[in-house]
Parts: sequence; structure tokens; C-alpha cells
Amino acid sequence: KFMYRHFFKRIIDCTFSILGLIVFGIPMLIIAICIKCDSKGPVFFKQERLGKGMKPFTVYKFRTMCDHAYEMGGIAKSSNDSRITKVGAFLRRTSLDELPQMFNILNGTMAIIGPRPILDWEFEPYKENKEYCKRYNVKAGMFCTVDIDYRASADRDLQFKMDAEYADNVSFALDFKTFFSIIKTVIK
Repeated sequence: KFMYRHFFKRIIDCTFSILGLIVFGIPMLIIAICIKCDSKGPVFFKQERLGKGMKPFTVYKFRTMCDHAYEMGGIAKSSNDSRITKVGAFLRRTSLDELPQMFNILNGTMAIIGPRPILDWEFEPYKENKEYCKRYNVKAGMFCTVDIDYRASADRDLQFKMDAEYADNVSFALDFKTFFSIIKTVIK
């Protein structure tokens, strides 16, 4: 487990991200064009989130909401939010908005599997919970164990409990199972 957590996981993450960028390079270009045609604003959405050790980093995603949406009302609370663009709704449903996070994986701020990165204020009410703080013992992930069965429907307590369990049990077998289970979930 130690060798995987501290060495092989990073090699696998980088390898799959490079392969992912090669395979999804053309689709990412098409997505970028669709975003530009659908609404004004940048193609990418950048936001500061908390990563390993509770250190802030910039996460990259495809923009799924109108320009300056966050300033107009914070994070989207439902898929019916009027600020979500037509292309954005499709990207969110298929998780394609997450593809630019492969750049985060390459720059070392994220992993393929790990707790989803959240805004600092979202963790504020839980920061005294030592169990939940374990989620910051590992890099934030493009996908997490909660995505398998719950996707965006999990409440924070369930998400943080599952994140802490993941941080305690990181292994190749767990990452392998999580990755392929998520692929299956997204395809469904």
C-alpha cells in the first residue's frame, strides 16, 4: 500500500491523464467550440478549491454556467438552475465538464481518484471533525468513491465519511474498482 500511495499512484495518474488528453483532445476541442457558440464567456471555469493538506489550488473545468454565474448566486444547487447553459447541462450530465482536470492531475494538484475538491467555506462547519479532516490526507480527485452510487445526490456527511474511508484505505484495488465503477455509472 505504501509504495502505491506514495509512488505508483502518481505514475498511473500521469500516464492515464496523458492518454486521456490524447484520446479526448479532439472531443475537448469540439466541446470548447460548442461552449463558445452557446454562450458568452471563457471556455474554462477556474476556481480555488482545497486540496491535499487543505492547501488551496486552482481547479479547471469546462464552463457549464453563464459567465459570472458564481457572482450571481453562488454554486448551482440543482440541475434546474437557470444559469446552467444548454451545453453545460449536457456536460454536467455526462461528467465531460471534468475533462480539463486532467491538467490538474498532470501538475500534481489532483489525482484521478480521491475526494472531490470543494470550496473552503463548504468545509468550514466540519473543520473540527478529525475523521472528516482525513479527506485532506490525500490529493483531491477527478472522481471519488461517492460518485459510484450517489453522484451529486450525497449529502456532505455521507460524502466526507466516504472520503475519510478512502483516505484510510487507498490501494490499487480500490482505485481500480472505483474507476471502472464510475465509468459504468456515467455510461448508464
